[in-house]
Amino acid sequence: MKHINDIFDNLDKWRHLPAYQLERRADIFFSIYLPDLIFSKLGIIIDEVIPEFPIRIGTINRKQNINKSFKVDYLAKEKNKNTVVFIELKTDEGSRRDKQDQYLERAKQVGLIELLEGIRKIYLATKSKKKYQHLLDRLQNVDLITTDNGGIFTINQADYHIEIVYIMPINPKGLENVITFREAAEIIKRHEDDLSLRFSKSLLRWAEVQAGEERIATQN
Repeated sequence: MKHINDIFDNLDKWRHLPAYQLERRADIFFSIYLPDLIFSKLGIIIDEVIPEFPIRIGTINRKQNINKSFKVDYLAKEKNKNTVVFIELKTDEGSRRDKQDQYLERAKQVGLIELLEGIRKIYLATKSKKKYQHLLDRLQNVDLITTDNGGIFTINQADYHIEIVYIMPINPKGLENVITFREAAEIIKRHEDDLSLRFSKSLLRWAEVQAGEERIATQN
């Protein structure tokens, strides 16, 4: 338990530092509980979570026919059904950007089949084919595509539905697709193990005090 406390004590303190990126350190803890959080918000059971899902810029912006991509924090697939959830984690509400929101909404409008076609174009162009092969394997695991051993794949056609969910410290605008840290803490602490209880405690702190607003007393 001491090491668990030490981890979250460090996150509580270090998130106030200028260059510290809490999202990149805390996301592994959030990932454990994403099925619970999404079930609470949307009432669906997910069977796979894929982090840093790439969305080809040239697919959502026809004026930029490029194979570069922006990344969705997590793609979650509903078990045995056709709903896909794009999940964005923001540990500081000030880090949410209109441009990113627009990208996500445009990706939703384009639809999953076109986004998977974008994955195909990136795969053909990338030098990181071994890593992309792992991504293709994960997509096949949830029946979105069917691959062969050479990286060629067929997109499994279906009427896919995309949901967008944000996990954020607070929800000042009362948006329907936001899970607040306070809501997440209530869900997570139901597990009652040491990690869950300590993580939920930090989530409440992160919800109540924005990064940079809390001064730590120094010794003379």
